[in-house]
Amino acid sequence: MQIQLTWIDPNTEERREPLLETPVAIGRQFQIMPQQYNEQRVSRLVIEDDLVADYHVLIDWQNQELIITDQDTNSGIKINDVQVKTGSLRDGDRITIGACEIVVNFAAQTTWECDRQVGFLFKRRCGRTDRTGCPHCNDSYENDYAYYSEYGYYRSGAWGSDYYDNRDAYSYDPQTGNVEFTEADSVSLENERYDDFESNMGAS
Repeated sequence: MQIQLTWIDPNTEERREPLLETPVAIGRQFQIMPQQYNEQRVSRLVIEDDLVADYHVLIDWQNQELIITDQDTNSGIKINDVQVKTGSLRDGDRITIGACEIVVNFAAQTTWECDRQVGFLFKRRCGRTDRTGCPHCNDSYENDYAYYSEYGYYRSGAWGSDYYDNRDAYSYDPQTGNVEFTEADSVSLENERYDDFESNMGAS
């Protein structure tokens, strides 16, 4: 489910109103906050304020309630001016994190969308509004890579061969076969659309 957070940026004085998928992590350092929580992709929100911890709070649905949890920070959080470590949020509640007061609004979801994580190297939400004929909804997670018949093959002519031949361009461990992308690699790939990247690799 989506929530809308509204606040005034403490540095620019600009009004911010992002619409975010839960779970939502709020903190000062993007890389410190978790990318996933309970196998769901986390929306990471950065607030540049000295009173905000690197990873300050997590907001997520638990048992039909929107719960905010402080991540053991020094300044903590407030809900409607009441200091708490964790608490339930209602539509229109005000949370205080550092010097920021953030208003929480529940976004009305008028159309159901499939939230299954699909894709090749980089997972993304399916987003379809109808399950009929959807290969993602009607298949098992184990078969995600079945659409790419040569996945894992590195012989000459297979899409993986170029990747394998150029593996020394990355931090490659010959013992385990693991490849670690550098921060520069991450930034580069982040700027590419998922579909473009898959197409470039010959995987679709």
